[in-house]
Amino acid sequence: MQKIKTLVLLLLFGSVLLYADKGKVRIASDKEGAYIYVDGKKKAMTGEGFTSILLEEGDHKVKVVKPISESLEYSQSKDVFVGADSSVKLKFKLEKGLTELGKEKLAKRDAKKLSRWKRNGEVVVDTKLNLMWQDNSEVKTVKKKWKEAKKYCQNLSLAGFSDWRLPSYDELLSVVDYDRYDTAIMPSFKNVTSSGYWSSSVARFSSKEAWNVLFRNGYAGYGPKSYLYYVRCVRGRQ
Repeated sequence: MQKIKTLVLLLLFGSVLLYADKGKVRIASDKEGAYIYVDGKKKAMTGEGFTSILLEEGDHKVKVVKPISESLEYSQSKDVFVGADSSVKLKFKLEKGLTELGKEKLAKRDAKKLSRWKRNGEVVVDTKLNLMWQDNSEVKTVKKKWKEAKKYCQNLSLAGFSDWRLPSYDELLSVVDYDRYDTAIMPSFKNVTSSGYWSSSVARFSSKEAWNVLFRNGYAGYGPKSYLYYVRCVRGRQ
């Protein structure tokens, strides 16, 4: 009997030492089967509901990751302070993005793109097609119907030029960067939304509709000219 009591005490005492200065962190993710990293070290995987882990008292960085490929992942990071004998709940909503390897690959591809696309103040120049693109803050705020979009470009005065126009469907697609997602545009451009931008190209099957490009993913579509879309003007360099 004495041996059993001693064993119980040892187990209890060992448990106290094991959990001393630690707190419980309960983690929930909108994606099951994602990896939970704490301070760069893999700790557990998410399941249905909350996943509990014990962390030492102090500040920690928690990252939840679900890989898509070697270059893409769903992830979110949060900083958390864990108190001794405390319990903390963290909810993660994972967003699609690049892995570290993906970022390295993108940086190498960007170096080639930046040799073609030259930024100069509020414009970007395509040295291959010899086009100059509007890239001031208005491309993120100005939304027009199709006819108004054409007039806006015709009346635009920017970078000392007034011969701007609404780009064609092919021209607008040329600034899409399919290596990127939300927003999918060449790295020299600083102003863009993930929504649709008007082109000057009218749909062949309906004179009441025109083509636009969605810069969330670079997909092209068409819509009634009465719809409101964003505007990015272009001009040819002479």
